[in-house]
Amino acid sequence: MFNDLDQSDNVGYAALLAAGLFEAVQRRFVKNGEPADRSEVIDFIAAARARSDDAPDAINPDVAEQMIMHALGKGSIAGIDDGTVLRHQIILLAALVGQENYDDAELDAFMNQIRTDADEMLE
Repeated sequence: MFNDLDQSDNVGYAALLAAGLFEAVQRRFVKNGEPADRSEVIDFIAAARARSDDAPDAINPDVAEQMIMHALGKGSIAGIDDGTVLRHQIILLAALVGQENYDDAELDAFMNQIRTDADEMLE
């Protein structure tokens, strides 16, 4: 998918990351149509930050919480600069997908879904 993106700008990559994070958040934090409460999000972020020595410096817990809650339709990411959003999208997406431990078919389905979603964003 990365190779198919328009290399003249980062719009395609940004759309793919945004779609990936949104889909991963929905899969992880929405059950029976109901979003998880803030404490479940905080617990996830704490676990993600504890996974490696570098994670506490890489993941700002306030930014991560704000981004996940925004993807759940509870809040905004206004005021977070684009570079911080991009870094946290990458890190949170990796943490969410890694936690799911997808098999090949599930990972392919996830990737196909976010590609479709990213294409829709760009239309």
